[in-house]
Amino acid sequence: MSRFEGTVALITGAAERAGAEIAAAFAREGATVYLNHFGQGDQAASTISRAETHGYGERMHPIEADITDPAATAAMVERIVAETGRLDLLIHNASTFAPRPFAELRVSDFDSSLGVNLRGPFFLSQAAARVMTEQGSGRILAILGNSLTEVWPDFAPHIVAKTGLGRLMEQLAVTLSPTVQCNSIAPTQFFRSDDGANDALRLTRGEDPVSRETTVVKGNVLRETSIDDVIDVLMFLAQAPASLNGVTVPIDGGRVHI
Repeated sequence: MSRFEGTVALITGAAERAGAEIAAAFAREGATVYLNHFGQGDQAASTISRAETHGYGERMHPIEADITDPAATAAMVERIVAETGRLDLLIHNASTFAPRPFAELRVSDFDSSLGVNLRGPFFLSQAAARVMTEQGSGRILAILGNSLTEVWPDFAPHIVAKTGLGRLMEQLAVTLSPTVQCNSIAPTQFFRSDDGANDALRLTRGEDPVSRETTVVKGNVLRETSIDDVIDVLMFLAQAPASLNGVTVPIDGGRVHI
């Protein structure tokens, strides 16, 4: 039996990039995975098509919903339960970035970031928790990034929203205990853009990405985070002891201590 055989998972923002790889990894391990997207049907289909060539595509299902709309997310959860009878794992992966100097930020920038990164997860967690509580078990995980410990001046709404998401997960860990375990991960950038934009941002902070494996931070050579690292920790938390609840796991090579 595969590691996640019988597990029904919902991953937001899973049509492409990191979300798609996380979804594929859980499907490879036997989970039935719903790939949430909004207007990315082609990308989701492509992700599933690639998985089909490796024999696990039938366990991956696209599901469209605007996660900033509580009615849409509630309907998404209802559909999953109607099709599978349960929901065991929810991973908040969807994210949005609006890089802009603080003095130039618009209300729409703030609302967009808070909608995707905080308001959406809040009400989606509510819908999922109802199902998980009734069935007697469940896990909710969130990907926070490095917003909790680092300041990126041009990403103020994102930082605020992700920090709020971290506190939400801590709140839910107690609120939904002992039935639903809620934890978060805080990786550094683990999915670099091909155009070098991520490395350029690092350089503005005095960080020198030496290679795909290491970066110099304040004179210290630290291990970089990979998508495989992120997937490994998510899978651990998806099956961790029930007493491991309300924690945020940094995946940053020790950066948080510098």
